[in-house]
Amino acid sequence: MSLLIINSCQPKDDALPAPTTEGLNTFGCKINGKVWIADGIRNDQGPAAKAIEVEFKRLNATTFYLFIHTNASTKDRVQLTLPKGVVGTNLLEDLYDKPFGIYYDNNFKIFKTKSSNPGQVVISRLDTVNRIVSGRFAFDAEFVVSKETVKVTEGRFDVKYE
Repeated sequence: MSLLIINSCQPKDDALPAPTTEGLNTFGCKINGKVWIADGIRNDQGPAAKAIEVEFKRLNATTFYLFIHTNASTKDRVQLTLPKGVVGTNLLEDLYDKPFGIYYDNNFKIFKTKSSNPGQVVISRLDTVNRIVSGRFAFDAEFVVSKETVKVTEGRFDVKYE
């Protein structure tokens, strides 16, 4: 019984970040069922890659441009781009000027979302005063050369932008 109690207090390495909306600079998802967290890339030859890079620009009263690019110690990356994003649901496709998602694996393959099976990003909080954007996402992405696919599920982010 005491082993169970001790074990349950240990932090889990395979846990996604909590789905918060406080600007905690977290980004995580499952890639083909395996937990993936943006934790940056260490570089012994120069500056390390940031875990999360965010660009935000208000386009008008209801739409905005949002770009989130992430890096992990596993050297793979996830990118979400919303050229005309809205609070609520944004479909991820592969058409010009539409939202899209990309997964870059650690073998330099680029997997992109497809209009035939769109994913989504749901923006749950946009706070332009405190510069916070939070939400969740999921998508299937395809490597165009081999038609290999990856499933990105249970995605969540809670980031601050400049």
